[in-house]
Amino acid sequence: MYAFKKSGIYGDYDVLDELDVVTYAESLPAVHEPIEDVSEFKKVSAQYFTPSNLKDGLTRSRENIKDVQGIIFDLDRVDNWHDLMSDFYEMLIKSKIEMYLWKTPSALALDGNHENGTRLYIPLGEPIRPELLPQAVEEVAKLLIIGDFNILNYGADIQSSKTIGRLMGLPLQKQDTIVPWDLENRKRYKIQAVLDKSISTFQSTSESDFVGAMSDEPTVENMTNFINNYTEKHDITFNVGERDNSLTRVFGALKKAFSNIDSDDLLDAFYEAGVAQTLDNPEKDIANKAKRLLK
Repeated sequence: MYAFKKSGIYGDYDVLDELDVVTYAESLPAVHEPIEDVSEFKKVSAQYFTPSNLKDGLTRSRENIKDVQGIIFDLDRVDNWHDLMSDFYEMLIKSKIEMYLWKTPSALALDGNHENGTRLYIPLGEPIRPELLPQAVEEVAKLLIIGDFNILNYGADIQSSKTIGRLMGLPLQKQDTIVPWDLENRKRYKIQAVLDKSISTFQSTSESDFVGAMSDEPTVENMTNFINNYTEKHDITFNVGERDNSLTRVFGALKKAFSNIDSDDLLDAFYEAGVAQTLDNPEKDIANKAKRLLK
């Protein structure tokens, strides 16, 4: 459920509903008329949403945000729109994560101060608590950068993305609004970070973390890389007395990162990662965990 505002920034939210970006984009004109006063347009005319459930009624306030269901980046320094568009398309081809791109009012304004200002929207597979948003933003940003879509090159406002309940402007025109062409084959990204007030950053920077998190291809190679990096990052070992708990943790992470895992490929990945060899009955132990935890 998303909170919408139909006409400007004032007052309560108007409706609660799921945001179907494709349907919304199809309802727009091919090209929006130039905006003479972008500040006035944003205040009274633009349509907004915040990807959040509300706790009570339709009141617009930080305190009324129950959860966060999407990560949004404002790209405020896009010198060349075609370069950004090319990077975004390559990202869509490389990963199977659902994500969208569209130009903001500032990009269409006669007096706008953000040339080709753009919004990148990534809906989440599972809602997160508002307190986790800063870590989630850093996690997604880092995965995009590792995947060669460096949003910092386009002036990504990371700090603004961490603001709870911040209004996000909806697309204004079909032109330069990019939606995935194969939504039925895509999945929504699930945040891997957990709430930890002692740290403020997502700690992974490896290439294989990108493979495991932003691709839904559960190949032996991808799962092997993921297992290796996950166990190393979290200091997970498989000594006598800790193997059951360690396997449970790894299976939980695999379930978040991949869909439709083949049991034979999974067993091969655990062998390739050197984990299966530490178990007394690897085929039985891994098969039982898979049957119980990957349903």
